[in-house]
Amino acid sequence: MADRFADVFRRRYAELVRLAARITGDASEAEDVAQEALTALSTHEVLDRPDEEIAAWLRRVTINASFNRRRGRDRNNDRMQRSAAAERPLRPVERAGPQLAQVVRSEERELVRSALARLPERQRMCVLLRHSGYRYAEIAAAVGIAEGSVGVLLSRGEHAFRRHYEEMQP
Repeated sequence: MADRFADVFRRRYAELVRLAARITGDASEAEDVAQEALTALSTHEVLDRPDEEIAAWLRRVTINASFNRRRGRDRNNDRMQRSAAAERPLRPVERAGPQLAQVVRSEERELVRSALARLPERQRMCVLLRHSGYRYAEIAAAVGIAEGSVGVLLSRGEHAFRRHYEEMQP
């Protein structure tokens, strides 16, 4: 069993880190999420199943844990912003240049993550996995749905994402 776990760990760790990073936006947090998912696998009965079932289970656990981390971080940031706003008035940004472009990209990524977080779980998982390069069969296994349902959830998820994204545009 230890050999099986070590083999799965070696083959799946980098994939899970990339998936978590797309959601959390933070490399070290993504590594933590991947390690949590693999730690959960070490004591779960799914470890006795075929590789594709293990991979689907790990993706689902990683996606859920990533969004949980993101929600917690967002709540904490909101609290801190409310606290800071109560203590001092806001000042306009005084610098421009290359840093401004980086700020704009960062804000854009944050808008994408926020729009994704507003989707129902299954739609969010389908959109995220599809745009991460997974095939319909892999998405169906990870989400726990029929392969024929992936297209419907993906289409609905992409439409809802666009609507949420456009609503959040300044």
